[in-house]
Amino acid sequence: MKKVLLMITSPTKGGNGDALINAAAKVAKQVQAEVTTVHMRDLQVHFCQACYGCARTGVCVQNDDFRALLKQAHKADVIIAEAPIYYNCMAAQMMTLFNRLCCTFACKTYELGVPKRVGMMLTCTGSEEAEMKHQVDLILTLPSLSRSITAYQTEVFTGCQEATTCQKTTAYLERAERLTRWTLEEE
Repeated sequence: MKKVLLMITSPTKGGNGDALINAAAKVAKQVQAEVTTVHMRDLQVHFCQACYGCARTGVCVQNDDFRALLKQAHKADVIIAEAPIYYNCMAAQMMTLFNRLCCTFACKTYELGVPKRVGMMLTCTGSEEAEMKHQVDLILTLPSLSRSITAYQTEVFTGCQEATTCQKTTAYLERAERLTRWTLEEE
């Protein structure tokens, strides 16, 4: 049974991020995957302090919810994350998670867990799709992360002027479902 970690970083409850992740959860549950959904808005995750306290042990010195989230990520076979785009970049909630992955490169003996497929879903009003995918590429191809990622895909959902755009757009929900099926495929 595959373990799927779904991460919602949008602060908007019941919004586009929730709709896309709910579509992903539906597909994962259809194939009897073990699904864990994490809402960043419900967690206390502090900004990286760039203190490199994690360099020795691989454990961040901050005692917040990131530690448990990182353990869940290591155990997962698949990670699907959603992030809104604000001012042509991923919102602070997602960037905070990426920044907190400092431990993956600061600690030379860091163990990343099982290699996994990653799906990214970005929602925006009018950002360029290619530019948004490029931002994800720059992060997920870092050597410290790419060691634990077998493959990844990014879907960009444009025209999300309302919090319910994705809920009302069947084609968007179908794209989220397709991305999820891809993450669950055998290599």
